[in-house]
Amino acid sequence: MDQHQKLEMRRYLRNHQNADGGYGLHIEGHSTMFGTVLSYVALRLLGVGLDGTDETSFENHDCVTRAKSWIASRGGAVNAPSWGKFYLCVLGVYEWEGLNPIPPEAWLMPYRGNPLHPGRFWCHCRMVYLPMSYLYGKRATGVCTALVEELREELYLPTQPYHTIDWDATRNACATEDLYYPHPWLQDVLWWGLTKVEPLLMRTFLGGKIRKWACAVAAKH
Repeated sequence: MDQHQKLEMRRYLRNHQNADGGYGLHIEGHSTMFGTVLSYVALRLLGVGLDGTDETSFENHDCVTRAKSWIASRGGAVNAPSWGKFYLCVLGVYEWEGLNPIPPEAWLMPYRGNPLHPGRFWCHCRMVYLPMSYLYGKRATGVCTALVEELREELYLPTQPYHTIDWDATRNACATEDLYYPHPWLQDVLWWGLTKVEPLLMRTFLGGKIRKWACAVAAKH
């Protein structure tokens, strides 16, 4: 990506920031933690400094500081919804233990006559679950750069250093602006059970073999 492309992407994000400093799910939407966290991260990855300084045009903008204030006023990035948490995990600024499980082993279930097989999900849900389950199974995380280390400190409350966060306690945390519908109790029970199974799949010999097989099947799909 050349500097001109970065400049125009930064300009786009600045122009579509809401008056309260946040960003919506789309450019006409109300501010959400999902939209604000990902837009903030995008601005930082595109070269905007924490003080709003643009690395190429040397202009100073308050878009980053305003977005950071919006995030902090609502409890920090721990309150991003599940998809936001997922993207942050892949970047390396959130821990996988704070994400509700997306097990690739579901692809190993029998397809015929099984309404729970992910291949029977609604098309959009199926096509999202497929790559997410693979990346979750692999714990795919980018390289920890200096900027990633900075983002780990910027996205959370000053009183909540990154390495002191209880990630398991954040799994169901969600900002009010993003909570369109609360989880049914059955969904929470299912996720709780999966969190107990997950260590067996990650830390035991047999579990590791099953996880490797499941990721291979997901990759083939």
